[in-house]
Amino acid sequence: MEERKKTNRGFSYIRTTIAIVILMFCIPVAAQEKGSTGFFGSIKGATIRTVDFVDHILNSYDTLYVAGNRYNLTVMPQYLLDNEHYRFTSLTDGRQSIDIAPDSRHNLRLNLGWRWLLVGYSYNLKGDSPQFNFNTSLYTTRFGLDLFYRKCDTGYRICGLNGFYDGNTQLKNYNKDFEGLHVSQLGIELCYAIDKRFSYAAAYSQSTMQRRSAGSLILGAGYNRQRFTFDHEKLDPFIEGQLTNGLKFKEAAYNDISIHLGYCYNWVFAKNFLACLSLSPALGYKFVAIKSIKDIISKANIGFNMTSRAALLYNNGRYYAGASFVSHTYHYNKEELSILNSFGILKVYVGYNFWRRK
Repeated sequence: MEERKKTNRGFSYIRTTIAIVILMFCIPVAAQEKGSTGFFGSIKGATIRTVDFVDHILNSYDTLYVAGNRYNLTVMPQYLLDNEHYRFTSLTDGRQSIDIAPDSRHNLRLNLGWRWLLVGYSYNLKGDSPQFNFNTSLYTTRFGLDLFYRKCDTGYRICGLNGFYDGNTQLKNYNKDFEGLHVSQLGIELCYAIDKRFSYAAAYSQSTMQRRSAGSLILGAGYNRQRFTFDHEKLDPFIEGQLTNGLKFKEAAYNDISIHLGYCYNWVFAKNFLACLSLSPALGYKFVAIKSIKDIISKANIGFNMTSRAALLYNNGRYYAGASFVSHTYHYNKEELSILNSFGILKVYVGYNFWRRK
């Protein structure tokens, strides 16, 4: 039964991808046809006007600084490296911390894109994985969106300890598999560049080209949901016996709503070459529920998050190649327990644009 559910889910993903690809082809075709009449002609005309209006809102730019994409479609093979890291720190009865991380994920992905919209298929180079990881990004000239969902129930290792001792020696280089952590995360982040001379898409989706160097203030907002289940009894006995009360929790969960204010700069350091760096600190309101060995504690507090982006690429309008990195960091800190978790995605790609716009 479980295998059938996975198969049906896989077919559902395939059908959705096919539908999106068909839509990507149909919209530009319809946009280039004229003269249709009747009911379907009206529908087509309304669709074209709606698409053009949305495209204008998301992609308005200063043509002295940004050049638009001259092609409708792109194909882009891509390598993705995915890392994440968690640090749990006890703030009572002596400061202790445990650093936990899963193995890095390596994927190959083939993307097909229409203007600024990309869809694709990924293949895990390590074969089947117990980790479910969904990440997608959409960048237009002025607007950026990051959406992610990740869940991992196994495959973790302890990669660092602080405040634990083996006799009189402090344990620092401890590295061992740990099956006592289960994590799920759901998040969405939106960002908007104020300055029309700056283009997000030039650095992160290659659907425009930055002609001259420019930067912009970045406004944004985000929502993040984190769930952690921690079984400290699966630690080595000599470590578990030293745990302070702050790290003897069973479950921790928080919902975070944040606002961002940052800055991003596109540096055109040579013809067709671009380097980009963006830092967006965020102020977030967190509502937290912690289930300890004794009771359940619910609290709310203000905390800081950080989103960082960087890119380096070559783009001559027809061909492009480069790399980009996006990192998200979230921090909860209140009385007994501090949780710092981060994850980042490195992308290395080459691409080819085709089907020139009329």
